[in-house]
Amino acid sequence: MANINLTQTHKPLVKAAIKLGDWLLSFDTLTAEDKAAIASIQKALKKLPKVNDGTLAMYGFSIEKGDETNGLVRGWDLSLEYFSHDPERQGGLEMFSSFIPLPETTDPAVLTQKNLNEAYFHWPIGDVCAFIKPEQAQRWIEETSQPLAFWGEGDTLRIEIVYQDYYSDIENPLS
Repeated sequence: MANINLTQTHKPLVKAAIKLGDWLLSFDTLTAEDKAAIASIQKALKKLPKVNDGTLAMYGFSIEKGDETNGLVRGWDLSLEYFSHDPERQGGLEMFSSFIPLPETTDPAVLTQKNLNEAYFHWPIGDVCAFIKPEQAQRWIEETSQPLAFWGEGDTLRIEIVYQDYYSDIENPLS
C-alpha cells in the first residue's frame, strides 16, 4: 500500500470527484457492472491517502457538440493508479478537465479558450500536488457539481469507466 499526500485544501476536490461518481450512478443506461465499477472507484477515493498496489481506476464524462468538422468536446475525468513493480504505471491521482475543439487547430484565439477551460491536477504516489491554483480547483468542483450546465440540444453525453480490467464507454443522447 502506498500514500498520496493530500492537504486540507485538496480534500474538496476529492469530495467533488466522489460526488461526480454519485451523479454518474444516476444514469439508467449504466449496467450493473458499470455501477459496481464506479462504486469501487469511489471506495478507493474514500480510502485516500492510502492506495492499494494494483489499482487501476478511472471515471469521467464528456459532452460532445457538433461533429469532427465543427465541434467541441468538453470532459471531466479522474484517475487513480498505482503499480509498485512498474515505474511507468505509478501515476497516483489525477483530476482534469479538457476542452477539445474539432477539428484540431492552431488558431491562437481558440488555444487561449482551451487553456482557460482546462485544468490538470496530479498527486504522484508518495508526493503532494504542488501546484493547484485555487480558482482552477474551485472551477473543477463547480463544473463537476453541475455537469449538465454545459449540455445543449443535440449534444451527446459520453461516460467512460475503467476499473482494473473492466472498461465501459456509454453514449447517452440527452433530450
